[in-house]
Amino acid sequence: MKIGLRFQYVDGDFDTSVDQLVCVHNQHYGTVDLCIKANMNIPFAMIRLHSSNLAVDADAVYPDAVRLGDEIVRRWNEANEKI
Repeated sequence: MKIGLRFQYVDGDFDTSVDQLVCVHNQHYGTVDLCIKANMNIPFAMIRLHSSNLAVDADAVYPDAVRLGDEIVRRWNEANEKI
């Protein structure tokens, strides 16, 4: 299945049968980026489970954000293998 991408500075198609989704962890900011793995990682979503910009809060929920991101990527890639 082809999905059209229209982001700032990015214009093209994402073929779910060829390309995969990857999860890029960024512990410094306590976030996880969901990226399309084409010739480079193109981020399209960020998982951030803390509402304040305090490092203590980011560190406390970072492991949960990583698990959530990894699970989303696993399910997305698994579903595309079945299609």
